[in-house]
Amino acid sequence: MTDLKARFRKFWSNARFRIVFWATLTGVLCGVSGVGLPVEDVIGSIRDYLRRHPSNGEIALVLQDSRTLDELGAIDVTRAEDAKVTAALFAAGAKRVFFDRGLRYDDSDNGNKQFVDVLKKHPGQVFLSAMPSSDGAGGNHASVLPSVTFRENAKVVSALALHHPFNLNVSWPYSSNSAIGVIPSLPAAIAGVEQGPDLLFQPDYSIDYRTIPTSSYIDVLRGDFEKSNVAGKDVIIAPGSIAYNDIHPLPGGQGYAPGGYFHAIAAETLKRGLPMDVGWIPPFLLVCAIVISGFGRGRVFDVYRFSGLALVLIAAPFVLNYVNIKVDIFPALAVAAVAVFRMRNLDRVEVAGETNAGSGLPSVQALRNFDAMSTKILVALKIRNYGAIIGSFAEHVEAQVAHEIVRRIRISDHDVTVYHESGMFLWLSNIRSTFDLFENLEGLHRIVQNGIQVSGMDIDLSFNCGIDSEFDRTVSSRVASAMQSAEEAVRNDELVYQHDSRRHEAQWELSLLTQLDRAIDNGEVWVAYQPKLDVKSNRIAGAEALVRWTHPERGPISPDKFIRIAEEFHRIERITRFVVNEAVRSAVNLARLGYDFSMSVNISAQLLRNPGLPGMISEILAAHGLPPEKLVLEITETDRLDRSSRTFQMLQRLVQSGLRLSIDDFGTGNATIDYLRYLPAAEVKIDKVFIQAMEANKEDYLLVQSIIEMAHSLDRIVVAEGVETGTALEILKGMGCDTIQGYYVSRPVPFPDLIDNIERKQARMNG
Repeated sequence: MTDLKARFRKFWSNARFRIVFWATLTGVLCGVSGVGLPVEDVIGSIRDYLRRHPSNGEIALVLQDSRTLDELGAIDVTRAEDAKVTAALFAAGAKRVFFDRGLRYDDSDNGNKQFVDVLKKHPGQVFLSAMPSSDGAGGNHASVLPSVTFRENAKVVSALALHHPFNLNVSWPYSSNSAIGVIPSLPAAIAGVEQGPDLLFQPDYSIDYRTIPTSSYIDVLRGDFEKSNVAGKDVIIAPGSIAYNDIHPLPGGQGYAPGGYFHAIAAETLKRGLPMDVGWIPPFLLVCAIVISGFGRGRVFDVYRFSGLALVLIAAPFVLNYVNIKVDIFPALAVAAVAVFRMRNLDRVEVAGETNAGSGLPSVQALRNFDAMSTKILVALKIRNYGAIIGSFAEHVEAQVAHEIVRRIRISDHDVTVYHESGMFLWLSNIRSTFDLFENLEGLHRIVQNGIQVSGMDIDLSFNCGIDSEFDRTVSSRVASAMQSAEEAVRNDELVYQHDSRRHEAQWELSLLTQLDRAIDNGEVWVAYQPKLDVKSNRIAGAEALVRWTHPERGPISPDKFIRIAEEFHRIERITRFVVNEAVRSAVNLARLGYDFSMSVNISAQLLRNPGLPGMISEILAAHGLPPEKLVLEITETDRLDRSSRTFQMLQRLVQSGLRLSIDDFGTGNATIDYLRYLPAAEVKIDKVFIQAMEANKEDYLLVQSIIEMAHSLDRIVVAEGVETGTALEILKGMGCDTIQGYYVSRPVPFPDLIDNIERKQARMNG
């Protein structure tokens, strides 16, 4: 295992290996996530455009076009007209008839009987479409079936299709689930193909839809159409007028076309043979093999190899399309592109940064590119008068000076590689003990104090050192720390200064303030929701919206930390606006799902003194259409309240606007009886300190019971936060507590998980 780790570290220290790793990972992520689907669709459309060819004419269309509706003077055709057209098609020799639309049995339509008679006359030769639900939900499930009366003498097919992102492409299922079982898709029924509903295929959109035999519905209805267009063929009757809202962009650069043409192209594709989708893995593996085989072979090799490979990746799918084979190339192209781009950048960095031009020593840039860990102490030695020394010689002597410095470093720190940048020399010391290293650097200082001789001249040197021994960070991230520590040693006139990340923590906290707005805009700041359980009904009736910040480098940042800083520098309004907006949006979404729900948001005491607070909240409520009584503002005040205070007047304004107030952290600080007397709150929230202690502590038990009784006597709702056990819930239920909140119900979760919690709770109640 140790050898394996050492070997991996050796590989990882190779920049080209890291490029191969990240390029491969990029390709895997692209393939697994499907992020490249729009690009695949665009490339596929280009191939389809270049391969454009006529239809074989075996499938015909009858379009209910705009001329049909205009001449009928109607907004839709009737079942009587459908019956007449269907009969006319069979009379002209049509093999089968497929309706690409839902047909309802309308009691007011006298043509229903005529249509049923036609179906009985041609049993099993007419196919009626099952449609998706009107709200677009349900996946591959045909929810809207033809009337039972029609189904007795007709077969049912699915008209469902999967539209790709940005409407760049459309795929088809071979079959769909429905209330009457699995039914074939319309194209699969035409082609006589039977496959499961979990499989999709992509039609050959190089078929020119304009060459598919097409007749107008009105012409067929009047008997004035070319019979040869339908004789011996499967005919699709489809809406073609813009009024039916069934016009879509057809891939392959063919413009917009009615949905019936999509079905016809898909059916013709299947009649030619089952399409084979090879997927993204084979070309991905091919590219990875080439990348891995060549990552250490030099620099120019990469561009030519991958340029030729890119041409193959573009040309091969074009040829495979002719034999109904589809292959996805975006992940493979992503691997090639990342590898080429990063290797070319590495080439430029290696050429420019591998060696210090003045001294001939390895450049510090090489350390900055060293992304691996090291258990060696990093030393930075700063020559204080380096520029003056080099400038005092007429000829170029920097290499000689650097050589003498390195020779002295290696006297006691043998065989180290010394990196050079201006007056700074860095190395990873072989001395493992910090104490021993300090002594070694003191000895080096005494040696250098004797001076060095360059070009026959004696030169006095003065230096200071900085060291970094944080082995849990990569060497590249430690370089700046060591160099900064050397500069600190110069400023403080210390021989050695050791880097300590804790000294920079306060400065980093202040930098949070400048990052906050950007973090909100780019999604690092988000809102978690902790559900509130109504004790009496045992249902989740509300939630508290809690702000969270996931920093890309530091990970989750404590809300107490960044909220404290935001309050200190008067930036809390931006955070509050963001949280209120997200909470209100979520409450509206829950209402649309049929849940009677209230949302709670914490309001800073500082913001209660901002006269613009009511307007801000009203603006957000109006924008989303949420009634104000569904929003609860949780107030924690650090100052005493009286009726003349500005804070009290602000709270009155908020209540008058229809909002509900909650006394947060009741029982601590000033949130005690004074609050119950003066604050116009509808809710009292008992602090979790008392809730979590009441099971084992009688005093806390009695205190919680007293708070509940006192709050109820003043017509306040009581919420207990910090409930973590079923025992605590039973105690609170016995005390008559209204609502609980805590880990026993749920931790704070993202909004999709909140919906899952609510639905699971509802399902258990209904079960």
